[in-house]
Amino acid sequence: MADERENDQEQQRRGIIGKASATERDPNSSEKFSFWLASEQIVNPFDIVEAEQMGGTRTFGLVTNVKQITDAPSHLSNFISSDFGSTEATPQTPRQGANVAEVNVLANYDPSQKYPMGIYMPVQSEAPVRFSDEEGIHVALGIDKMPEKNRIPAGLIRMSNGTRARVYLDSRYVLGPEGALVNIAGISGLATKTSYAMFLIQSILQ
Repeated sequence: MADERENDQEQQRRGIIGKASATERDPNSSEKFSFWLASEQIVNPFDIVEAEQMGGTRTFGLVTNVKQITDAPSHLSNFISSDFGSTEATPQTPRQGANVAEVNVLANYDPSQKYPMGIYMPVQSEAPVRFSDEEGIHVALGIDKMPEKNRIPAGLIRMSNGTRARVYLDSRYVLGPEGALVNIAGISGLATKTSYAMFLIQSILQ
């Protein structure tokens, strides 16, 4: 029973959350795409999603922004339609609108390896979009191609739908002749960055 519940929860997490959308003024490209969200669907910036792509492949991307689009030509028209700025007014006809997410492409995945050079075509309009699972997140971030012996535990990603994924850094690019730097940024005021740096050092030493 527990396994069945887990499978049901996973199916809910992996359900279609929207479909890709390309317009004349806002086309999809090999670097970015947009998708409209199903009603009541919640998606946040920094969620990792995947879209069905040509040739049975998948495109993974990072949500960078979520916006609402309506049929209102301007903010002024919304003001006027609310009885010239009355906060108590209820419009006779609700505005038609949709929530649209903007996504930066991270990776394209070809499970059959039919296309050795990969597919970098734009995500086609109406392509189904889903939240990525842990395996998909690893593909999106290139962790699947990282040798296990080189993996340094770097933390945990948690997405809007509850999906969690362990993430790793490649030791070849942190230590040794190919090493560069690890950028730990943000504003916390509670020694969060310092604590993370200590965690990372401990991960390296282990």
